[in-house]
Formats: sequence, C-alpha cells, structure tokens
Amino acid sequence: MASFKSLPIASIHIGERTRPVDDDHALAIAASMAERGLLNPITVRATPAARKGKTPYTLVAGGHRLRAAEMNQWGEIDAIVVEADALEAQLMEISENLYRNELNKLDRAIFVLKFRELWEEKHGKITPGGDQKSKGNHYPLIYTPGRELSKQVQNRLGFGEETYKLVNRIGQKLDPTLRKAVRGTKAEDDQTWLLKLARLSLDDQMKVAAGLEHDNDVSRVFGYLKGEKQKPDADETVWNALTSAWAKASPEIRDKFLDHIGAEPIFREAAE
Repeated sequence: MASFKSLPIASIHIGERTRPVDDDHALAIAASMAERGLLNPITVRATPAARKGKTPYTLVAGGHRLRAAEMNQWGEIDAIVVEADALEAQLMEISENLYRNELNKLDRAIFVLKFRELWEEKHGKITPGGDQKSKGNHYPLIYTPGRELSKQVQNRLGFGEETYKLVNRIGQKLDPTLRKAVRGTKAEDDQTWLLKLARLSLDDQMKVAAGLEHDNDVSRVFGYLKGEKQKPDADETVWNALTSAWAKASPEIRDKFLDHIGAEPIFREAAE
C-alpha cells in the first residue's frame, strides 16, 4: 500500500544512495520547481526509529528533487509513502532511475549491476537464460521471472539484448576504483571507452585510475599504459628535417638555398 502526504523536509532521512546527487543537476530542477512546482512527488518509506525518531521517513527515490526543494528553501515536499524494507527500497530507487532514463553510461551500468545483486539477494542466484528454456539467451532476467517482461524492460530503457549484454559487462568488469576515477572524464558517458577500460586486467585498471588522478584525459592516460609514443611537435619535426637536410647538402645546394631565402652575406659566412 501507499499513501500521499506532504512531509517536512527535515523529517526525511537521505541515507546511502546508489546514485550521488549532482548539485548542478539539482539546481536545474530547482529552477523548474520554483516556476512550476513539484510535478512528481518523491518516494519515501516509513522508518519511525531512524536517527532516534528524528527522521521518521527515509528517501526511496527522488534525491535530486529533494535537494532541489532544499535549494528553494521549501519547508515541506509532496511524497508517496510506500511500505518497503531496505532491500525493496533500493530496488525501487534503481528502477525509477532506470525508467526516468537520466543516467549516463557509467551510472546505467552500475545501476543494472546493483539491481541484479539486489535481485539475487532477494530471489536467489540468477543464471544465464533465466528459466533455462532458452539456451541461446545469454543475458540475465533480473527484473522478474520471465523472458517477455525482461524484454519489455529493455525496450523501455531504450536498448536491446546486445546492448544489455555490454551494459552488464561494464558493470561487472569495471573495478569500483576505476569507476570512481572516470567520473568527470569523457569516458563517463562513452560506452566504447567504458568497454575498453573494462577489458583491461585489474592491474592495468589500477594504473589507469592512478593516472587519472593527475590527468583527466583518458585517451592520454590509456596511451601511456599501452606505451604509445606521443606525437612530436609539428615545428620540432620541421626543424629536425631542415637541420638534417642542411647537414647532408653539398656546398652548391647550400648556396642555392641561401639564394632562395635571400640570405645576407654575413649570414652566409655564419652558415658556412
């Protein structure tokens, strides 16, 4: 069951979130809420004992909307109060974020992985193929038993079976340390780069993570890892070519070149 209430913001406990709140994103939402109000209530669950009763509700979904309300200095916010334990609440949080389709490529992979872990904790280990009736099905049915519903969810998220496999691969293979390190880099919302990093050994992933602490250009850090030579400076390349050609040139060719550039006699003497 669920009920609709207007709750004091101070009565809502945030708790640990799967997706951190981005203040820039929350600020944009705050501007919209200030003009139009809250179009979609947040979701909370009753937790009477949280923080010794100081926060009798715990946030389930709507972290950015709640933060936006705080930015607007609202005292209360509309909320749907649901009956759910901590595990079910996490599943609901992940579901809403996936359905709202506001995730970058990294967060999408993390959320799908987290959803799978929570689902297995509640329902038991999931094996490829789900109901085992389809040997060719290599993606796990993590939302509810049944291939058809899983396909519907995939369609709602905007990608098909093959992309779903790739999202799972990123979530399962990309080490948490590297996940954190790619925040703020171009790889964060680039599935090709995330897959490339996920294919690295754990040792190489740690090297990339360490490199990104000093340089957030993932292409350059990846190049260092693979021992790729840096492209030489264009002017330096031209200079090296000129000095090399001069050293090999005969006196006649040198004179011809000096005539070509209109060198004064004093420069000819210095060149010789």
